[in-house]
Amino acid sequence: MYYIRPQTLAKALEAGEEPGMLYLAGGTDLILKLRRREVQARGLVDLQAVAELRQIRAGGDWLEIGAMVSFADLLNNDTAAQEARALWLACSSMGAPQIRNQATLGGNLANCSPAADSLPALLVLQAQVRLLSRSGEVLLPLAEVLGRTPLWQPGTLLAGFRLPLRAGVSGFAKLGRRQALAIARLSAAVALREENGRACGVRVAFGAAGKRAFLSLDLAEELNGLVLDRGFTELACRQAKKVISRALGERASAPYKKEAVAGVVREALRTMEFVTSGEHADVDRKGGRGNED
Repeated sequence: MYYIRPQTLAKALEAGEEPGMLYLAGGTDLILKLRRREVQARGLVDLQAVAELRQIRAGGDWLEIGAMVSFADLLNNDTAAQEARALWLACSSMGAPQIRNQATLGGNLANCSPAADSLPALLVLQAQVRLLSRSGEVLLPLAEVLGRTPLWQPGTLLAGFRLPLRAGVSGFAKLGRRQALAIARLSAAVALREENGRACGVRVAFGAAGKRAFLSLDLAEELNGLVLDRGFTELACRQAKKVISRALGERASAPYKKEAVAGVVREALRTMEFVTSGEHADVDRKGGRGNED
């Protein structure tokens, strides 16, 4: 098997266009799949040395995150903690420290596990995906990319993500078998803006409740315009059960997840910057209420 470690984006694109070559990010999933012969490759293009893919930049109206940024990098970035709280929380819940140091945001999308921690958060944060190929660069909404099979054509390089700044507040929670080290059995992310005590621009996404993470447009529509009080939380939890029931259908996990999603949504809302009692309080975006998160 060939192994190439380019130093520049141009060289990486050139190498990735060769038939049978796969891009290697953190390798936490791809290497296992290669060993199990679940995927075949003529060679690997290791992206670790491409500095441009490891950057986190805030400029103008956008937060740009390179595909090779690790979960640990995001956890240690103040801008990500402030402007992309749902993603920060998802990163903090993902795997052991060793995995967070190795796994990358781009790799999480490329592997596209139904339980991928970052994807519900990226969906509610209105992430755009930056794809590079011989024909040039394209920016696509993540929701559109997740609707494709395959996600992109061979020879395409996932360069990173672009998130709008000052898009409101967001939260994330997941249910796993063991705290922190577990693969998500169910996850939820919520984002919204508050205007005069009411919810605007609501976005809700779920993970581990179908083939891929997805936005629930129906639930968001029901929550838009409502007063941010306990009634908002109770309605969100109640309606989330219906969303999960429809998404899972007759699967064996459906009855359990239908009930469990209420607690996951409640926790996701709790991590946000409002108190759902009709009164508002300051919440540390980086650590929730004190050190509870």
